[in-house]
Amino acid sequence: MVLVGQINLFAQITIDNSVFPVVGDTLFTATDNLPSGINLGEVGGDQIWDFSSLQAPFTNQQLFLEPTEGQAAADFPTADVLTDFAGQGEAYYSTEENEYILLGYSGIDPAGFGLELLTRLEPPLVERRAPMNFLDINTTEYNLNVPFSAEALPEEILENLPITPDSLRIRTNSNRTDVVDAWGNVTIPGGTFDVLREKRIEYRDTRLDVKVGAFPWQDVTELFPFGDGFLGTDTIITYNFFGNEIKEPVAVVTVSPDETEIERVTFKSIETTTSTLRPISADADIVAYPNPAIDSARFEFSNLKSGQYDLKIYNILGVVVWEQNYKVTGTKTVLVDLSDLKKGTYLYSIQDEKGKTLKTKRLLIIRP
Repeated sequence: MVLVGQINLFAQITIDNSVFPVVGDTLFTATDNLPSGINLGEVGGDQIWDFSSLQAPFTNQQLFLEPTEGQAAADFPTADVLTDFAGQGEAYYSTEENEYILLGYSGIDPAGFGLELLTRLEPPLVERRAPMNFLDINTTEYNLNVPFSAEALPEEILENLPITPDSLRIRTNSNRTDVVDAWGNVTIPGGTFDVLREKRIEYRDTRLDVKVGAFPWQDVTELFPFGDGFLGTDTIITYNFFGNEIKEPVAVVTVSPDETEIERVTFKSIETTTSTLRPISADADIVAYPNPAIDSARFEFSNLKSGQYDLKIYNILGVVVWEQNYKVTGTKTVLVDLSDLKKGTYLYSIQDEKGKTLKTKRLLIIRP
C-alpha cells in the first residue's frame, strides 16, 4: 500500500503458489454465523472492505499432515497433503506447481446418515490456482458416486423409507465458475491485507438412488425424509478474499443464492481476535458470546443431529426467564435479545425434543 497525501493507493497483487498449504502448516480461522455491517462493495479495483465488525467464539485449527498418517492413505496414493477435520474426516490433496487439488474425502457422510464413507472426486477438484490475477476466470466440474449397503443405515432411517432397498447411492454433480472480479484492501479483526477477491458460483445437484434386486437404480431424492440441507439442487455463492501474506483466505463470505443476504463469514483468526480453540469433540454443545453480555448474545449450537431444540435461560433460582425453540441441523447461531433481563448470573441450557438437557452453562449479564 502506498500513501500519497491523503489518498490510499492499493497495489494490484498477484497470488502465487507460496500460499498453498503444505505438510507442517497449521491454519487458524473463525466463523461469524450472524455477520452484520458487511458490505461487499463493487466489481473492480482499488476497493476498501471493512469487515472489522466480525466476531466468533472460537478459533478453528486446521492441521496439514503427511498423507501416510491418514486412515485412507492407501486409497489416495498420489496425495501429498492430508488435513484432518477434528476426527470427523480426512481430506486428501495433491499439489502441483499451479494447482492445489482436492482428490477426495474419507469420514462421516455430509448427509448426516451417520455413515463412514470414502469419496473420490472425478475429476479431482482444483481448490486453488496460482498465479491468480485480476479478471482470471476458471470453470470446474466434478462428479461423485458413493454406493453403500442399506444395512449400514440406522434402523430409524430404514423404517421411514418408502421401499426396502438392498443398496443406496449418493450421487453428486457440481459445476463451478470462479471469477477474480475485484482487488483492494480488506480489514478483519486484528489486521488489514491487500487482496484479490474471487467470486465463486457453484451449482450442485445431489441425489439419492436406491437399488432393489436386479432392478436398475431409482432416484428417490424427493421421497426421502432425511438429508435436509444436503440432498437436492443448490446454488452456493462465496466471495473469497486471498492475500499473499497468509495461507488462510483472509475472508470467505457466503451469501444467499439470490445474493440478498450474507449468511456467514469465515476469516483469518489473528491472536487478538480470540485465544480459545474450539474443543475437538463430537459432543453436542452450545456456547454464548460475548460472555459477559450486555444487551444481547449469540448462542452457537454445534454437533447436533437434525431436529427441534429448546434454548432456555434460567435465573439463579432455577426459574426459566427466557426460552425459544429452534430447528437445528449440525451447527446454528442465533442472536438473543437480553435487554429485558437484569444484570447478574444466569444459566443457559439446550434440550432435545424429548426434554433431555444436553448442555448447561453459565451466562453473566452486565450493564455499563
